[in-house]
Amino acid sequence: MIPIPCPTCGKLPPPDCGCPPLPPGPADPAPAPKLRAEVIKLRREKRPGNREVTILEGFLTGSVDVEALARDLKKRCGTGGSHHGGVIEIQGDHRDEAAALLLERGFRSKRAGG
Repeated sequence: MIPIPCPTCGKLPPPDCGCPPLPPGPADPAPAPKLRAEVIKLRREKRPGNREVTILEGFLTGSVDVEALARDLKKRCGTGGSHHGGVIEIQGDHRDEAAALLLERGFRSKRAGG
């Protein structure tokens, strides 16, 4: 095996080289979250009184705690909403925030409708 010279001074490794050890390189980036099989559809609806609602649907039953996901989404968006039968409704147009949260949790999402 051929000795490798020091990258700083060019001398062979100890005892000839007195350079301090090199700092560690940059850390590896975090791996991308593993995406689930289901695709969650994000759509916006207009309700009476010109109110908007963001609807998330397409969760497989039993695959995720929809209640906890709805609670986290309402907290992140700073608004109210509800969940029932695997569908989450959030008051207002929060499709971008919902897509970001779903991606963090490993869900694929797709905008549906207008």
